[in-house]
Amino acid sequence: MRALFPWIWRGLQAAAVAFPLVTTGCLGSSQTAPHVEGQLRPVEVPDAQFASDLRRVLQDGTASPERLGLLVGVVRRQLSHAAQRFASGHDARATEGVLGALYLIRTGEGRGEMVDAAGERALAGAVDRVSSRGDEGRAEALMRMRAAALDPGSPARKVIEDHLAALTQWRKDTRTGGPLAQLGADERTAVARALLDPSDQALVAGVKAVNAWIARAIEYQIAFQESHQRPEREEAVEAQRALESGGATMATLFLRNGDARGALQALEQTGAGRVMLPALLTRIKGAAINDTPRDWQALATVFAAKDQEEAQESDGDIDPQLLAAGLWGTALETYRRDPASFDGAFLLARSLVHFGMPEGAPLVLEGALGAHATPATLSASLGVVLGAVGDSAAMDDLDTARRTFKAAAGVFAQADRSDFKERIQPSPARARFVMANIEVRAGNLADARPLLELAVRDEPSASGFTSLAMVERQAGDGAAALDHVERAFAAPDARTAVLDVGDAHLLAFELLREAGKTDRAKTSLDAALNVALSARQTKGNPAERARAERLLGHVLERYGDARGATRAFERALSAAGSDRSNLGAAMLDAIGRALVGHDLVAARAALKRGIEGDVSEEDLVYGGLWVSLLERETKTPTDGTVERALRAGFKTAWTAKLSAWAAGKLSDADLGASAQSPSQRVEAAFYTAMAGKAAGDPAAEQRLKQVASAPVMDLLEVQLARELTSPRGRADLPGGVQLP
Repeated sequence: MRALFPWIWRGLQAAAVAFPLVTTGCLGSSQTAPHVEGQLRPVEVPDAQFASDLRRVLQDGTASPERLGLLVGVVRRQLSHAAQRFASGHDARATEGVLGALYLIRTGEGRGEMVDAAGERALAGAVDRVSSRGDEGRAEALMRMRAAALDPGSPARKVIEDHLAALTQWRKDTRTGGPLAQLGADERTAVARALLDPSDQALVAGVKAVNAWIARAIEYQIAFQESHQRPEREEAVEAQRALESGGATMATLFLRNGDARGALQALEQTGAGRVMLPALLTRIKGAAINDTPRDWQALATVFAAKDQEEAQESDGDIDPQLLAAGLWGTALETYRRDPASFDGAFLLARSLVHFGMPEGAPLVLEGALGAHATPATLSASLGVVLGAVGDSAAMDDLDTARRTFKAAAGVFAQADRSDFKERIQPSPARARFVMANIEVRAGNLADARPLLELAVRDEPSASGFTSLAMVERQAGDGAAALDHVERAFAAPDARTAVLDVGDAHLLAFELLREAGKTDRAKTSLDAALNVALSARQTKGNPAERARAERLLGHVLERYGDARGATRAFERALSAAGSDRSNLGAAMLDAIGRALVGHDLVAARAALKRGIEGDVSEEDLVYGGLWVSLLERETKTPTDGTVERALRAGFKTAWTAKLSAWAAGKLSDADLGASAQSPSQRVEAAFYTAMAGKAAGDPAAEQRLKQVASAPVMDLLEVQLARELTSPRGRADLPGGVQLP
């Protein structure tokens, strides 16, 4: 057992004498939300209104039927968002969204109307997730909420009540270890429940459990100091945890509800304050007595710093969920007392993102920016917005990404000021470019185009103009696409972003070839070749070297040099080294080229390299799918490589469906029905068309052409479909060119 901090020992004997057990529910203060009685009118909160209504709930903590009705609507909508995330297979983020909805509710504010059918599904998903991780307290709290939302006497409620009874009995039957270990287990359960359950009973039970846990730890420590006989290891570790984190745990039960006075009263009445860091106790007193924005900000900063510290240490003493709850409650109180304080708003905005409510973050930040925005505050704000949008897009939650981006209009208006130009990172142009790419991924080219135009207006770049050209090409305007390609060649970064220029030359070749301008197309292809050969000679990092080889492979493929292209893709795999992301991209490029060129040997070799290099599960699934398509087409028995790759496919709901389809466990129709996003629907169309082609279906070619023209243009499947259905030409290499 680690040595106790000196400040703990000095107060232990006094604490042991003055450590009464809490037996009543008298703890708390006027800061706890008063109960609102009577009939409520739940407010319907549509998605379009969610961000602004959420901000209203965050700003106003007063007790009134009107506010509680709005809170009911906001909680309902947030739980429905969580239910959608569960349905799409993103259980971890969905569970955080459920916690976010519940953290909006403070002690005394809980109402059965907050959980409708969608909310019940969200709670059920959260119960499944926390139960599988042995989190008894949260599982119990969530099950009780599910039961409360159901009609008394209904079969569904009876099932949940039976589960709760079984959980209680199981807890009694399986509690093991010494007295302190058992008290520690009771503390974890009671605290976890109290953080979610807004009832007075849950709060009192949590306080009693923490109090008993700390009291026994102090007895152990005093006995050790007197006898020098250590308790058993399990008991010693639990004592250390109680003495180091018990005071903070007690306080957080109240601070999660923004109740500093209640926290201080609990610390003083139970004696838990004697085992708390003096600095934290001082800040709690400041918030409880002075109740100023500065005092709350100082308290929130403690939780923010500890939260970051614990995130970097896998064996932290304080439960990360406890820290997140404390940060939420204290940041919210800071914001309510001074919405114009950027530091407080920033902490609250980060918590909103963490708890699956990113739509509220931009509005909270906008109000704090006010007329005194600086490059630093705007950079921080855009960083939060960009991270939130990207996080939502990674879950295929495009609606949340769009709501968050739309809510950031006021932040963008500030960041677009001319006196801030080139002083903000990430820049507004960068944020718009990211959102444009998300819209492209969704096949929403109409919204992607203006975002790209604004981005390249403010930060012209070769890659930006090339992206615009690709949008115009997919929309069927080849002339506009060629115009943007020409602008890419003249972009300010054209001399340094050499590989981006190479991509632009390759796109120009394809556009000119499609327009029947053979001579000009050949000139563009030669230019792309020169760029690739030059770039691969330049010393750079592994990612740049791998990208140069991949560009060369694409160019040589257009010349019809299949062997040279294969060698280039093999070098790209070698150059990527142990970088999983770069290796995964190189692997997919190599397998994709092999699929187009009907080269099963090269495809299998690339997939094996990816497996050995431990590329991401998603990359393995797609690589395995493409190799399986080649095996079908060539009527070649599997060698086991595809099966190894597809075993990784059960990390997300969609890759699980793809893996099941490849294994013959899911029909074409079922795969199509399982697709929930535009990109997934295009992927399903590609794979079923390719399977039909391998089976000799004459309609498969037309279906592939439809995939090739799909607006979800950045999908590799769309690019592969285009190459598979485009006329295959052959061009002569320029004279004197030495290929590696």
